[in-house]
Amino acid sequence: MNNLGEYRIRQVMLAGGSVFIASAIALISRPDLFGQFIGINGEDAFWSLRMTGVVLLPLGYLMIVVRSNSSNHVVKSFAILMSLVSLALGIVTLLAPGDANLGRIIYAIIGFIFSTLYVVAIALGRNKN
Repeated sequence: MNNLGEYRIRQVMLAGGSVFIASAIALISRPDLFGQFIGINGEDAFWSLRMTGVVLLPLGYLMIVVRSNSSNHVVKSFAILMSLVSLALGIVTLLAPGDANLGRIIYAIIGFIFSTLYVVAIALGRNKN
């Protein structure tokens, strides 16, 4: 992997980890507000959103740790995984039950953007031998 690709992947991981942690805090502390933002209502749904936040918190932290402390090979492998996870989260957000609204579309687009950023950073990092 070249230096430009390595740098870009690590920057996307830092941004992605920060967004995951911020989302996790919102999901855990105020699932009702987050649910309203993406058009999901009901106590059962809020409980599911809170559990999602519990899962996103360590994943966001892991992105930052991998970015800071791992070899290029590990960073690239993790970036491939996170591109798929970001894509899946965008799709699942769009398909979630409840009323589709602007907040849901925005949040799904964020997932799609991160997926794309990972793919572009990985492509920039390919060795051209």
